[in-house]
Amino acid sequence: MSSSSNNKDIFTLFDKKAQGSIGRDLVGDYLRAIGYNPTNKQVQDLVESQGNGEQFTLEQLEKLITDNQQLLDATTQGRLEDFVKAFQVFDKENTGKVTVGDLKYMLTGLGEKLSDDEVEELLKGVEVDSEGGIDYRKFIEDILRQ
Repeated sequence: MSSSSNNKDIFTLFDKKAQGSIGRDLVGDYLRAIGYNPTNKQVQDLVESQGNGEQFTLEQLEKLITDNQQLLDATTQGRLEDFVKAFQVFDKENTGKVTVGDLKYMLTGLGEKLSDDEVEELLKGVEVDSEGGIDYRKFIEDILRQ
């Protein structure tokens, strides 16, 4: 995804104690910071495939990425229409909108669950109409742009 020198700079941000490695619990955050979007389960599988080490050096992470390039590249290929179809399940009247409650339910209760705090952060600045509806196409486009 990003250049090797940029990856090193990002790695340094996660290596807060300047030990030359990061904990296995930060691997997913690191991968997301450099542009991939693996699920927590994918990260767990990737980490476990590299052995039982608790710490990962930049070189080990680069090997993990190289060894799993196809899987990681696939995590960046989400298409707008795929997400719209998922939201349409909750749009019974085909208005192009979902309620804030439905959106919170989807994000905290389905699939790769977010915490309430993460959902509140996502909803900051989201336009809600007078009936409590959110234009989900616009919401998805905004999220995909980030």
